[in-house]
Amino acid sequence: MHNVFLALGGNQGDPLQCFMLARETFSQMGTIKRCSGIYQTAPQGGPPQPDYLNAVFWLETSWSCEDILIRALQTEHRCGRVRAERFGPRTLDIDILLYDDAIIERENLIIPHPRLHLRRFVLEPLQEIAPNLVIPSKGPVQSLLPNVLAQRVIRVQDWPGTHY
Repeated sequence: MHNVFLALGGNQGDPLQCFMLARETFSQMGTIKRCSGIYQTAPQGGPPQPDYLNAVFWLETSWSCEDILIRALQTEHRCGRVRAERFGPRTLDIDILLYDDAIIERENLIIPHPRLHLRRFVLEPLQEIAPNLVIPSKGPVQSLLPNVLAQRVIRVQDWPGTHY
């Protein structure tokens, strides 16, 4: 079984509904071990746009990272994702942050996610659900988090319907 950490983000339509669809979709691929709370965050780059909601969940699965990527893209599409502009607003963005301790560099997939260590909206939820997690080639989440504390990230609620 593989331990996979996925990040969810959205700032158009109903992001929470899309998050629930993503969770349901990925729960069919394995076991959702933990879900972070929901965080409100300022956009990182791109055009002027509304704040995002973000979350992270931990999936235990036998699926390959390539198959997870395909399912992530299908789920984004089901939520109405349109890839019109890099870092532009979106209904749902799903990023594979980690796949075990693998380091993968392909044209369409880089793991660990290349900017995860620079983003509080990813590191803080990771710390919440896996406080001792170490990012390959970057270090422990708890030692990376102090470097991004200036970024505005507010935990706004628990993951709907979970009791961990």
